[in-house]
Amino acid sequence: MSAPIVLLHGWACPASYWNPLAGYLREAGHEVQNLDLPGYRGPLEPDFEWTVENVAADFALKFAAAGPVHWVGHSLGGSIAATIAARFPRTTASITLAGMVPVKPSQATVERLTRLFGGPEQPGEEAAEEMIEAWFRGGNAPQGADRERFLAPFRLPAAVVRSSMLAGLTGAAEDVPDKVTAPTLVVTGVRDATRPPDIVQDFLAAHPTWRHALIPDAGHLVHWEQPEACAVAVLDLLAAAED
Repeated sequence: MSAPIVLLHGWACPASYWNPLAGYLREAGHEVQNLDLPGYRGPLEPDFEWTVENVAADFALKFAAAGPVHWVGHSLGGSIAATIAARFPRTTASITLAGMVPVKPSQATVERLTRLFGGPEQPGEEAAEEMIEAWFRGGNAPQGADRERFLAPFRLPAAVVRSSMLAGLTGAAEDVPDKVTAPTLVVTGVRDATRPPDIVQDFLAAHPTWRHALIPDAGHLVHWEQPEACAVAVLDLLAAAED
């Protein structure tokens, strides 16, 4: 039996945005688990320090007895997945990083997030709307019930939104990429400006064993906008990893 797939969502994102991709993966016969990051469903543990390293350690501990899993992480979730693979290789059959490579976000992204969500106050609807438009560049932003799906995480307690944002801006430690030994896939949309294409290409050139799927007509939420294309890339990686 193949190892399960564990999905880790990004900053200020709903875990349910994995559902279309998860459906394709389950149709292909895989067990899929969709995890919420700390504070995104229920309160944080007292004195919990929201860092990529802490969250990675917590998730790795939860799966330590289950054997290796296929980690799939988007954006902040990708930083966590890469850190798990680097620090806890026995938990990792493969990793897929969606909408990111483990380098710092673009300066424009850092400035926007800091401006909109850097303070202790609850972010307003205008800030959330601006982020959604930035994620879905090119006029593909969701409407109606789906838009509400993406607005909801911004209404979480301000401390959760801000602390997980800061973790996302910090990202994975510099030594993480070179310590990843598991088969690795990067999936990015051609319209994603969170990490510009030249940065992605430079990173991948330095890590030639990592696979890359560049998906047309998609931005930062590549797995939501093009779930079938992402599923094909993930399934190819899993087949190679389990061969």
